[in-house]
Amino acid sequence: MPPVLLFGTTMSVQPEDRTTIDMFSSPRRGRPKSSPYDRRSQSRFNKRFQRERDKQRGLQRLEVKIDGDIIDRLDEVAGELNLTRADVISLALKQWLHL
Repeated sequence: MPPVLLFGTTMSVQPEDRTTIDMFSSPRRGRPKSSPYDRRSQSRFNKRFQRERDKQRGLQRLEVKIDGDIIDRLDEVAGELNLTRADVISLALKQWLHL
């Protein structure tokens, strides 16, 4: 970002400073930002925090490719039991593996 000229002196704006109000930009209209970070940064932070929460709960990630028919049936069962698809899969695997 180029330096801002204010009363004959040059002042630089630090883009990584997220807490100081930007006094040199024009006021923005509309709903105020709920976070000083852009969407990409927020998404990265949220994913990292979710992975940390999952790790603390003893959960690990697993990715598999399954036929669409199975997914449709999983969604039906999940709706009937008022559970998430992941919960239904976890319960089915525990029962199948006698855990």
